[in-house]
Amino acid sequence: MNLNSLGKLGNRLLSSIIVSALIIVILVITCTVSVRLFLNINIQGQRALDSIEESANNLFKSLIDQETGQRGYNLTEDSTFLEPYYEGRKIFSESSKDLREEAGDFPDLHIEVKQVVQKGEYWQKNYGEPLVDLTLEGKHPTVQLLKEGKKAFDDFRYTTRDFSKKVEAQRSNVRNIMNKRINMALTALVIILIGIIFINLLINYQILKSVIKPIIELSSSVKCYTDHNFSKGIPVYRKRDELFELIKNIDLMRNELSQSITSLKLKVNYDELTGLYNRRYFNEFIITEWELAKKNSFNFSLIIFDIDHYKNFNDTYGHLAGDECLKTISECIQVYNAEPLSFAARYGGEEFVVLLPQETEDEALSVAENIKTAILDLKIPHRSSPVNEYVTVSIGVASIIPIEEMEPNEIISMADEALYKSKQNGRNKVTKYMRESQYSDVNPV
Repeated sequence: MNLNSLGKLGNRLLSSIIVSALIIVILVITCTVSVRLFLNINIQGQRALDSIEESANNLFKSLIDQETGQRGYNLTEDSTFLEPYYEGRKIFSESSKDLREEAGDFPDLHIEVKQVVQKGEYWQKNYGEPLVDLTLEGKHPTVQLLKEGKKAFDDFRYTTRDFSKKVEAQRSNVRNIMNKRINMALTALVIILIGIIFINLLINYQILKSVIKPIIELSSSVKCYTDHNFSKGIPVYRKRDELFELIKNIDLMRNELSQSITSLKLKVNYDELTGLYNRRYFNEFIITEWELAKKNSFNFSLIIFDIDHYKNFNDTYGHLAGDECLKTISECIQVYNAEPLSFAARYGGEEFVVLLPQETEDEALSVAENIKTAILDLKIPHRSSPVNEYVTVSIGVASIIPIEEMEPNEIISMADEALYKSKQNGRNKVTKYMRESQYSDVNPV
């Protein structure tokens, strides 16, 4: 890395950033190791619980084997049934020892383990062995003894089932402890990171104290320049570094732009009299929107209107009043300058256009009606008009979905033809373009 390319100001900031980055990396590594440790503890706990559950299952199965062997021997006196009985006693003893040892890391399971083992041993001592011994002696157990033995065995069974539920609860507890520790580690990491960032900001503030105010002022000045307001000057900055050169260059740019943009802005896109977009910009805009509508098969609507008997108005009230009339109407339709949803422009003389990309014919007709009504509601006197005592407009509307071979001039011709029909039919009307040369007036006044 070429540190010289960062300049004086950049190198001052770089040191603070490097220190903060190193601390953050260390914290992230520490947090990652902690999370890994907590996961390992959870895995070990779950494995220990697996062993406990396996030992409990072996204990349960061994007692079932004893009960099955004892019962079979009692019924048949066949000594082969004693094999699973004695094997079950051996496994029960081993599993009891394993279960007590494995539960040592889980204090919450001590009582349950003790109960399970005690109830198993109780059945062995009071029913398993006595019932086998009775048969060995050639005696038959009483029904009462068998019932009591079954009850003791069922008690062991229920206790073992409850113990399995306790093990599952302990699993959830181990997972919850892991999640809590991980959340605490992550929370601590976030808090520490926020603290580091805050401290870093304070340090950087001290570093930037001598330059931050000029930067803020320069940003405010540049924002004004982007809004074409060049009256605000540049900030004062005396240190000979990169910021000094930047401020000086921006001042040169401000002086040049202030002399050119103001005049270009007025000449290139806007009509000087009305403040609306001019015809040149309209011709550019309609091509762009036309191609977009053609590509996506969007509706495309255009409204053209002009002032009824505008020449009579000029002859009656003078050209200055005519200009004021144009300005007032332009202000009325400025609401439709909301690119790219709608676009209003002065098309020439007393003629205006409103472009409505993606609007249907019904929506365009509704807009046209609103324009006609809004202009009439201006109540601009027009005593030389045979249509109305106030200024009115005639409007033509065209709406299509452009296809590949069509050009924007076609919809302009359609709207213009509809405008011509509005004039033919008495003016102060909205007329939509009809392909079969049949026109219908929309709410004629």
